[in-house]
Amino acid sequence: MVNLQEGATGGSGRPLADRVHVSLSHTSMKLSSLLNEESILIDPPVENKDEAIQRVLASFDSQLDPTLRKLALQRLQEREKKITSYVDHGVAIPHTKLEGLNRVLVGMVTSSKGFDAQDPPSVMIHLLFLVLAPAEKNTLMLQTLAAVARLCHGKEMRETIKRIKTPAHVIKQIEESGIDVKSTITAADVMTAAPAVLQPEMSLEEAIGSIIASPDDGLPVTDAQGKLLGELSSIEILAIGLPKYVDLLKDDSFLTQFEPFENYFRQEKQLRVRDVMTREILTVEEDTPIIKVTNMLVSGRKPRLYVVRDGKLHGIVYRRDLLSRVLQA
Repeated sequence: MVNLQEGATGGSGRPLADRVHVSLSHTSMKLSSLLNEESILIDPPVENKDEAIQRVLASFDSQLDPTLRKLALQRLQEREKKITSYVDHGVAIPHTKLEGLNRVLVGMVTSSKGFDAQDPPSVMIHLLFLVLAPAEKNTLMLQTLAAVARLCHGKEMRETIKRIKTPAHVIKQIEESGIDVKSTITAADVMTAAPAVLQPEMSLEEAIGSIIASPDDGLPVTDAQGKLLGELSSIEILAIGLPKYVDLLKDDSFLTQFEPFENYFRQEKQLRVRDVMTREILTVEEDTPIIKVTNMLVSGRKPRLYVVRDGKLHGIVYRRDLLSRVLQA
């Protein structure tokens, strides 16, 4: 694999080519090797995400000519209008691809007090990673974003980085984390935490309330130990209101004779989640390649897929997220 960082330097001051050995037989590099001290800003005086982005772009002065820097800011601001780069837990990862850029650039802002995320409102950012990549290197962009997401997944790591007071120590901490820019994107790289989980003995009325409050129309069902049992979505709930034999008939005009959801209202007090949920769900392990995840979602015509570890729910990959996280990276 071509070393796209040739000529750039990291926190040690040595050329990256001397610190990162990338060959045809070794297709990953340390995330820390993409960082340099000049582009790690500790508690800069910024009030919001836009100011933080501009500060990081300015720190690329020796690596990004003024024309590309102006284009990068324009692209980043346009993307923020479409979809926020705020991830969760005080972390934002603004990113874009640029024609004319010949290497990946990664910069950081750490803020102990936090600054305004702008979108979503009333949210503070404590860690911001800015990633720029060549326009033709979409896969490398995805690999870098996935590495940053893995780094920020754990609360302890986020808090540790936030407390560090020098750029050199930030690079050292990230290097010691062992996080690689991997050659393969996996389910763990694109999954998100479940917004809520349902228990099998929960009343249907309570479960519907949880689904309505959720950003998705379906939620996983787990036992007390976290083992994934199935899911409950609007499809299973709405199906209660239909006569059981309706899908066997060619002519559904007779349905006008039924009161809407009569079946549902007759049973809602007695039904539990276990009585209605479906066990026909898609599951994968964390290390499943993204191409297999995509194929399962498409061929199975499912809106979501569950990531498990030893049978326990670990995260969810939403079909819609593949559009925003992969196709529009």
